[in-house]
Amino acid sequence: FDTPKPTRLINRILQIASHKDSIILDFFSGSATTAHATMQLNAEDGGNRKFIMVQLPELLDAKSEAYKDGYRTICDIGEERIRRAGEKIKAELVEKQQKSGMLDENVVDPESLDIGFKVLKLDTSNIREWNVDFEDLEGKLDLYDTLFIEGRSELDVVYEIMLKQGLELTYPIETFEVNGQTVYDIAFGSLFICLSQKITTDIAQAIIARRDEHG
Repeated sequence: FDTPKPTRLINRILQIASHKDSIILDFFSGSATTAHATMQLNAEDGGNRKFIMVQLPELLDAKSEAYKDGYRTICDIGEERIRRAGEKIKAELVEKQQKSGMLDENVVDPESLDIGFKVLKLDTSNIREWNVDFEDLEGKLDLYDTLFIEGRSELDVVYEIMLKQGLELTYPIETFEVNGQTVYDIAFGSLFICLSQKITTDIAQAIIARRDEHG
């Protein structure tokens, strides 16, 4: 970028305008400087700030250095920056802790620093809309053998259900299998999803058992 946002400046703004549990939103994230600054500040003061970066997948100039390095959109650069910055910040914390000693309260525990992130893309619904031409009803019905649009994964559907249930997309998603059918366990039993066409009592009982394990 010709004029990237200075990380130190964003860091200072966050010091002034956020608290340790804030959610930081940047609608024009570019190379994700704001995400970098958020993780850096968490490493400095032990905060648990989260970030949401929004960026259109604008294509890069084919003559740019980033394009030559294999990146195709601004989003690609942002993802890689968050990944590298998080690893670097955590490595620096480990080094700082080793120099100061494990019991130094002024150093944030590297294991407590969350540098994870998810990449989500805005799209239309995964669920096929019922909009049939009744003059060709018999010919069109075969399209509705499946409720879901072609090319969408089960995980796409799971995230859409989470959105519609009002669950945070940062919640952990685990899976387990029952008789070869996959069940999604969201946020330690807050929601269970099974998209199989063969839902059996075995699956229901396994979900109940899993819920009881979570308490």
